[in-house]
Order: sequence, then C-alpha cells, then structure tokens
Amino acid sequence: MKKNIAVAVACITFAVLIGNSVNVSAESIPVKKKQVQLLSGFVKNVAKIKPVQKKGPDVEVGLLSGQPQVEIEGLSHFRIETNGKVWKSYNAGKRISVSRKGKNIVLEGKAFNAPVYFTTGNGEEAFSVKGNRYRGEMKIIPSAWNNGITVVNRVPMELYLKGVVPSEIVPSWKPDAIKAQAVAARTYAVYHKNGYRSAGYDITDDTRSQVYRGCSVETSATNKAVEETAGEIITYNGKAIDALFHANGGGYTEDSENVWGSYVPYLRGVKEENSSTVNRPWRKIVSIDSFSNTISRAGYHVGKVKKIGLSRLHMGNNKAKDRGVSGRVKTMEITGKSGRKIIPGEVIQSAFDLDSTLFDISVKGNNLIITGYGFGHGLGLSQWGAEAMAEKNGDGKAYYKRILLHYFTGSKIEKIY
Repeated sequence: MKKNIAVAVACITFAVLIGNSVNVSAESIPVKKKQVQLLSGFVKNVAKIKPVQKKGPDVEVGLLSGQPQVEIEGLSHFRIETNGKVWKSYNAGKRISVSRKGKNIVLEGKAFNAPVYFTTGNGEEAFSVKGNRYRGEMKIIPSAWNNGITVVNRVPMELYLKGVVPSEIVPSWKPDAIKAQAVAARTYAVYHKNGYRSAGYDITDDTRSQVYRGCSVETSATNKAVEETAGEIITYNGKAIDALFHANGGGYTEDSENVWGSYVPYLRGVKEENSSTVNRPWRKIVSIDSFSNTISRAGYHVGKVKKIGLSRLHMGNNKAKDRGVSGRVKTMEITGKSGRKIIPGEVIQSAFDLDSTLFDISVKGNNLIITGYGFGHGLGLSQWGAEAMAEKNGDGKAYYKRILLHYFTGSKIEKIY
C-alpha cells in the first residue's frame, strides 16, 4: 500500500502531500565556499592595537605541516639563518630539500636543533613552495604533532593581504567591493593573531582561516585595493572584530546566535541589495527514501520519513522559532515510522551538501524539493552582497566603508598604521 509523507501543518508550518503537483523552478550558481572556523568563540578580549610600521605587523601563515620532506626554491638571492646567524647564501634558482631527523631540521646534510629561516631581506618574490610563489621569509620548524616538518611564511601584513584578496573574491569586481574584502581580511588576520600558535604560526592558508596563495595570484586591481586601505581595520568599542565573511547571504544575513549560538553585537542580520546573483535560488531534489536513509546515517533514526515540520520561508525579520531572523533553518521536526526527532538546520545542510541553511522544502511525487538561497554560513560580510552594493552605489573611493558598516552593525573603520 502506498504511504504518504506530509510537511506538518501548525500555526507556523505548512503541509504538502505526495501526489500534489508542485512546480519549483530554480538553478544554482557556481560560487566558492567559504567556511570559517572560530578558534575561541566570538567575543575575544583583544587589546587596543598599537601603531606599527607602514607595511604592518608580520603575519605567520602555515603553508605545510607534518611533511616528511619539502623542497624550497629561491626566486632571488637568499640566505639561510638560524640562531640569529647566517649559515649560507645562495643565488636565485637554488632548490633546497628540507627534512627532519629526530628533533632536528636537516638540509644540505646538516642538522639544526633550532628554527631555520630562509630570507632575502626584501619584499619582492622570494620563494616557491608547493607550486606557489611567496614574498617574505620561510620559517622551518619541527611539526608539533608528528615527525614531519612545518613550513611557515612570515610576511608583512600588507604583502600577505595581496595574496589573500584575489584568492577570496573576483578581481574584476567593483573597486569598493574589493576594498571591503581587503579591510575585512586585514581585520580577520589581526583578530586571529596567534590563533594556531601551538602549531607554530598565526593562521592557515586555507578556509580554516582565509585562503592565501602568495604573490602567484596578485592582480593590479586587488593590490590597489590593499594599498588604498592600508592599515584600516573594522573595530567595535575600540577593538578589532572577528570579521567573518561568506560568499552570498541570499538576500538577508543572519544573527550570530542563530548560527553558532553566541550573541555578538556586530554580527546582526541585515537585508542585502538585490541582484541577479544574490537573489538567484538554488534547488536540490532528494527522494524520500534517500532523505530517510541519509538522516539515519547522520544519527537521527526515525525510519521512513512521514512528516516534516518546518515553517514557511519568510526572508528577513522572521519570527518563527524554527528559523533565524533571515529565515535560515535552525531546526526541523522529522517524524518517521519509528519516531520523531528535532534536527538542526546545519545537520541537514551538511548531510545533503546544501549551499546554505536558507531553504524551503516541498514535496512532489516521491521526492523532496529543497529550494534555497545564498552560499555559506550567512554571518558578517556577504561577498556577492558587497559587489551588489558597489555595483549600484559605489564611487570607487570611500563607499566600501558604508558596505562594511552595513554588514557589521555598530562598527567603525579605524586606521591603525
């Protein structure tokens, strides 16, 4: 006998029965994921920042960790130092193989029991590692958690950002959108200073922090944005903020407590500028049997799903308890043949590889139609939203500050060097 599934009806929920014809037209867009890892909660006791040199403080970026052997190529004349002394100098093009023996770093047949530094003494292209070119110095240390080696790029903040901004946005975007990203990235790096110190560096070069590919990816447009905002960061009550960003807010960003549980005054949900990208829906079709099996593998055993309780998506100023202010799903009530479970929205997003938790669900035949908006966690700066604002109102000068103040409630832009 054929059994039906319904999406539960309550004062804030909706219902659709199998067999009803539901026409949903949508398509997803290719945008880059940006998952941000918080290291120690949202509210961090960051001291007031002291002025530093023009190119900013040095940032130590973890490029490789736990590697048995690494090859580093010098792109200009360089020297190797340890314990404050020069060991050897080499001409451009020299490749050095680095490995580990016990607690020592080994290169050119010699073992060192202290960190080894590759340096050129200037800010030009210096070294090639793992297929990318980098400015600054390379610090080689034993990996903290295994018998491998760790490679750290120590580089002044402003040079570091020139390798971050084009890795995180589209370099052909409007200048104000690029500048907004530059200031957000600088602020993120300041806030997360020493975030991975136990491993020997400040931040990673991937999505655990923010993507950094060295000078290999630099463009004139992104370099200009970094230079024209040099030293500027976003603050709240005089302290650097945790400047989170994501690809696309889908029309409305979210309050922090509805995503990661902690209230942060500057991470409030805000409406976005409309654009064909920001407002474009994505869609995923999942059979009811597949949905049932997938949530079971995720640890929510209810048997074959019979009913899904979820309020209808209302974009912005949402009051339903199962959604955040933007409409992002906080929880869903799933009833099956074997029981009932409350499942967090982020579990559904992860289990079905959805672009965001800003979605609605309908039923058509034996399938669930998941229609959503946006890409990423929805906190802080929306990169495509910033581009939409810049496209409509940008002046190429200072409008980027309005973008940042829009997405980070109650914040200020301050120049610290």
